[in-house]
Amino acid sequence: MRRTSGAQLVYGELRERILNLDLAPGARLPEAELAAELAVSRTPLREALRMLLAEDLVEQLPTGGMLVRHLDLQDMRELYAVRAALEGLAAREACRRLTEADLEALGSLVERMRLLVDHPAELTRLGGEFHARVAAIAGNRRCEQLLRQLRGHMRRYHALTSRREPRRRAALEDHRALFEALRARDPDAAERTVRDHVLAACREGEAAAARLLSKRR
Repeated sequence: MRRTSGAQLVYGELRERILNLDLAPGARLPEAELAAELAVSRTPLREALRMLLAEDLVEQLPTGGMLVRHLDLQDMRELYAVRAALEGLAAREACRRLTEADLEALGSLVERMRLLVDHPAELTRLGGEFHARVAAIAGNRRCEQLLRQLRGHMRRYHALTSRREPRRRAALEDHRALFEALRARDPDAAERTVRDHVLAACREGEAAAARLLSKRR
C-alpha cells in the first residue's frame, strides 16, 4: 500500500513539472538522478514513469530510458479544434440556463483575471475555472466530461500560450466579451466568441512551440 502511495506522489510531482514545462519537452528522465532528487527508490519511480507513459506524457526510447514527450504541432491543432467545437456548444447551451447567481460568479472571475493578468499561472487557472463553470452551467454532461479530458492533455500548450503579455491581455478581453455575450443570452455571439478565443490560443501556441523548437536545433 505504501509503495502505491509513493508511486502516486512521484507521478503527481513529475506530471506537474511536465505540464508546467519545468521539465522541457524532449528532456531525458534518468532514473538514478530522479530517484535521488525525489528521495525515493527506483521501484515507485518506475511505476510513476509507467503511469506517465500510459498518459502519453513521456516517450520510451529503444534503449529503455524515457524522455518527456516532444511537443506535437499536429496534436495541438487537433486538440484545440475539438476544444473549440465543444466550448462553442457549451456556451450556446449555457445561454439558455444562466441564472443571476451564475452571472455574478462569472463576472467575479473576469474581475479577478483583470487583477492577475500579469501572473500567467493564476490567469490560466482562473480562465480554466471560467470555462469549467460555463460547461457546468450548460448542463451537457457528455460535453463537460470530454472537456475535462481535453484539459489534462492541453496544459503544456496552455503554459506556452500564457507566457507572452499581449496574449494574456487578449485572453482577458476574450473572456470579457464572452461574459457579455452570456449576459445578453446571445447564443450565436457566445459560440463565436469562445471559438475565436480558443483558435487564437491555438495560433499563439503554434508560434510559441515553433520558437521553442527552433532554439533546440
